[in-house]
Amino acid sequence: MGASRGNRDFLGLVSFGTFLVAVGSLFPFIPNLVDRLREFITDFELLEISQGIYLPVVRGPHPEVYSFLLWLGIAMAVTNAIILVARFTIRDSVRRRADTLSGIIFWTGIAILADQLSRQNLEFQAVYSYLIIIAGISILSSGIGLLLAKRASRSHSG
Repeated sequence: MGASRGNRDFLGLVSFGTFLVAVGSLFPFIPNLVDRLREFITDFELLEISQGIYLPVVRGPHPEVYSFLLWLGIAMAVTNAIILVARFTIRDSVRRRADTLSGIIFWTGIAILADQLSRQNLEFQAVYSYLIIIAGISILSSGIGLLLAKRASRSHSG
């Protein structure tokens, strides 16, 4: 237990706390958000994308829900950017820096996706593809960050 206590990610707690504050803060600015979220959830239907393969999609536009996700994504991307600067400042582990970079990319992707949905520039069926792409780029950024850091540490030690 003592070893894990010294290894706690306090900046990760800042990120989680910011997430909770952002979610709570957005409710007063988006009228009837709870009702809009309920409408969003109940508006799903199954769409056959290939023979015998169905995906849930939303039937109608839900700009308030997408606006909520847009602002949440922006808040979390900015928070992660600030945390990344802090991680470099305190010389936090390469793993945590890479994970924070991944978080910036993920939340930026979510914000862009939500923006496109709110502008109705994107059909909901495409959301699955974009979520897979966002997750892939996010994971790749973390892996590339770790690889570059490992390579840099080898060149400094050799």
